[in-house]
Amino acid sequence: MTWTKESFAALRLKTDPLADNVIKDIISSGDTQAINKLFTQLRENDDVTEIEFPDSVKNYFEESSKLPEWVDWEKVKIGQKVFASYGPEISLCLLCKSLPEAYACANGAQVLYRTGRMTEQNGSLEVFTRRLMETAQFVINVCTPGGLEPKGKGIQTAQKVRLIHASIRYYIKQFNWPEEYGEPINQQDMAGTLQSFSTLIIQGLGQLKIELTEEEKEGYYHCWRVVGHVIGLEPELNVDGYKNGLALGESILADQMAPSKAGEELTQAVCAFLEEMLPGNIFKHAPEAIIRYLIGDKMAECLSLEEESNLIDKLLPRLMGFAFDMADELQDQRKVLDKIISTVNMHLLQGMLNHFNENKQVRFDIPPNLKDDWGLSYNTSMMRKPRTR
Repeated sequence: MTWTKESFAALRLKTDPLADNVIKDIISSGDTQAINKLFTQLRENDDVTEIEFPDSVKNYFEESSKLPEWVDWEKVKIGQKVFASYGPEISLCLLCKSLPEAYACANGAQVLYRTGRMTEQNGSLEVFTRRLMETAQFVINVCTPGGLEPKGKGIQTAQKVRLIHASIRYYIKQFNWPEEYGEPINQQDMAGTLQSFSTLIIQGLGQLKIELTEEEKEGYYHCWRVVGHVIGLEPELNVDGYKNGLALGESILADQMAPSKAGEELTQAVCAFLEEMLPGNIFKHAPEAIIRYLIGDKMAECLSLEEESNLIDKLLPRLMGFAFDMADELQDQRKVLDKIISTVNMHLLQGMLNHFNENKQVRFDIPPNLKDDWGLSYNTSMMRKPRTR
């Protein structure tokens, strides 16, 4: 369908009645600790079937677990195979393309900024890094074989996220939420986020010189279309086909992209997180360079990222002698970026595994078969060389 300013404005006033009514029901019970108890249970139990819920919550999980008739399990299998082949590159695109492009949508970025779930607190990145870990874990749970089957990890994670969204909607509106932003986590924002996890990832892989077949693109997109259904996206926004999804995502970006303090600070927080996950001080400024490469100059300016030439000048002195040499080709900025990206790919997921699995209360879990495919271990000294494509 053709999307207009008016149709998008109407979608910014729509949310998710099924999940919203669950939160309202719990609040109306008068038990001030009921919400905290619910989310503690959800956080501490991977399998929601093992939890004793109130009737309204139990009904929600039963209703939201019903998959649509259009699910194509062969496409799901193909999409999950794409993730098994290119998981590190997909993770890089998620952090350096999908999230910054979402932050460039100024109205939607306000929710993340105001809730504090993805911003620094007292100079600490702890809350922010945990939230990014949860996002990366969500992608892994969805894209691992079995994740989208009934009661699979991907389905249950999507159901949990849907309730979190409803809770945020309820509480953020108690603190002078401006009407001009639309409803918090509204249908347009949800649709844009779904495309950032699917079609924008595929677009990013192409920028990394990974050209998927049409069948692979449709398979990966289909996995996230299933998630869109579970997470409460209205059918008119959960469009069929990769090309239609990409067109919708680009239309939302065109409608919502605008400079904002929220977008700038969230993007800088991603850069700080990535630098913390990478070894030593070698990759300082690499995240900004990669983000600018993947999102383009116009959006980079919207997010107040430095110019590419300045970033390369700052990077080169650190990178010489690490994974680079003094070859003449390093005078070509595009080749420099290619080398940076291939090196960062090797270290990013390994850094996240080490960070979250060493003396941390939360764990970042990658199934053993995927760790083998991607050359990961829990010991940085055992890290393997970059994979050849």
